[in-house]
Amino acid sequence: MPRVSARIEDYLTTIYRLEEALGEAKTSDISRELGVSNATVSKIVSRLESRGLVIREKYHRVTLTEKGREIAREIIRRHRIAELFLTKILGFNDKDAHYYAHYLEHLPSEIIERIYEYLGKPSTCPHGNPVVDYELKKKTTLSEAPDNKTCIVKRLLGELRIVLEYASENSIRVGSSIKILGKDSDTIIIELSNREIQVPRRIARLIVVECSDLSS
Repeated sequence: MPRVSARIEDYLTTIYRLEEALGEAKTSDISRELGVSNATVSKIVSRLESRGLVIREKYHRVTLTEKGREIAREIIRRHRIAELFLTKILGFNDKDAHYYAHYLEHLPSEIIERIYEYLGKPSTCPHGNPVVDYELKKKTTLSEAPDNKTCIVKRLLGELRIVLEYASENSIRVGSSIKILGKDSDTIIIELSNREIQVPRRIARLIVVECSDLSS
């Protein structure tokens, strides 16, 4: 894998996660996810483009090149293996594991692979996203789920900060059983552990669920 700085890695992985979750990466979304100004994003994206790692397109979209995607995919794979180690072996919660995995993802490849083998070569991370490079079907998001259905949370798309923070605050995690109570223009109303929660649509579109066939 080509050597790049940690800052460049952060941009590449953020673009990858946005593409994974939303189908595209816009400079405004990169700015929001990384907590930096649009001007800073524009400057770094120009640097990435000059190195052949991204392509800037119309409407402020940024797309990874094959070279950029290769780097991002490997870093995210390491990150997700680290998350599994932190949750399954060290007992960290999902949100903290995501934060600390940023440090462990830079361990030597031999250590990462030993951890992966020790864990039994899992296919998904604690947030339901793929560890290995294969196509994981998106299925239905919470914003698309029909009313009066009981659903199981299967995936927090892309592990974007906005969804991880909301999920942690509201105890929504992979495996949670929720009931869809209704919808309005801005929110999806669910029941989780006898609590009614109004989930903003911008969050609901990032939560993949699997719903039962029978109404409950």
